[in-house]
Amino acid sequence: MCKSSSNALAPTASRRRSPSSSAATASFSAATPSTSSGPDRHTTNTTSSTSSRSSRSSLAAARASLPPPPLLYPFHELTAATNGFLAKRDASSTYWRCSLRGRDAALFQLRALPGLTPADASAALARTARYHHASLAPLLGACLAGPHVYLAYSLPPAAASLAACLHRSSRAGPASTSLLGTWLSRVQVAADVAQGLDYVHTHADAVHGRISPSTVLLIPDPDVLRASLTHFGADQFAQPDDPAAQSDSDVHAFGVLLLQLLSGEAEASRFRFDRATKEFATVSVLDTAAEALGTGRVRTWVDRRLRDSFPVAAAERLVEVGLRCASPEKPPEMSWVAGKVSKAYVESRAWERQLQQPDGFSSVSVAPR
Repeated sequence: MCKSSSNALAPTASRRRSPSSSAATASFSAATPSTSSGPDRHTTNTTSSTSSRSSRSSLAAARASLPPPPLLYPFHELTAATNGFLAKRDASSTYWRCSLRGRDAALFQLRALPGLTPADASAALARTARYHHASLAPLLGACLAGPHVYLAYSLPPAAASLAACLHRSSRAGPASTSLLGTWLSRVQVAADVAQGLDYVHTHADAVHGRISPSTVLLIPDPDVLRASLTHFGADQFAQPDDPAAQSDSDVHAFGVLLLQLLSGEAEASRFRFDRATKEFATVSVLDTAAEALGTGRVRTWVDRRLRDSFPVAAAERLVEVGLRCASPEKPPEMSWVAGKVSKAYVESRAWERQLQQPDGFSSVSVAPR
């Protein structure tokens, strides 16, 4: 019987020390008894006691801020939560929206690893729970059921998948489309996904292996749209989409996703009528992006739903980043990619502040597309 590897997601030396650990070390040093006597010794002991209480309070607060550990759900609980899996899935999404023990969840169905046992799944849940990042959707739990494994991730009520938001049909709904209604929201999504992947590669020493619009959740925030990745650690439970997936595969997939985000293309490839041959040919978002960059027509290539309201120079740099990530040659490290996307976000933020667009204006373009 094949078991999932216990070395998956093993911590690396590059993993940073948590703030709580640093606080504990500092308080231990402060709590070392003094050799002085008299009033000074009493003052030192009082300070030491106060520091120890403060340390314990800090550690307790840090633990309280962490999400509850993921659970191994019984199958009947998932059946009840999804109305026997008859509940309608979100448009263009691959998950069921449900509530598990009072928590809103996105429930994904995957093909389980051969021979995966409940003990294996529990151990995998514990390993995955070691890692926390704002761009990684919290894993609520898992469930084994025959050839399938179900993974439940935290899903805020107003959240939607990137796939649903990119979908051009009316099924996506106006609410989903409006989440990506501004240039800054799209660059924020790209920055969040890039930073999440950088954390997976650098700190978790792992490969995501399932980067696509369907595995990115968009979460409305009072100030700005945020994005979080699902399926982190899924390779410990489920059969991989690509058995040979490496970190380079994640970088390539991110490049494609970035270009889809900029162009608004719901699919990585589509059919386009070739006037020369009078036939339909398959064209990918990589082809259209390279063509737009090479001919200086990035502005007309970017999603029309943005209504030309974006900094063209920043858009061109992001197209270059996406094409370099998806190049057949050796892609860059994810840390480099995250830095470039974050820089584009800062530039876009400054552009938006300088714009000070008056009410009633919907475009800043002065030239025809």
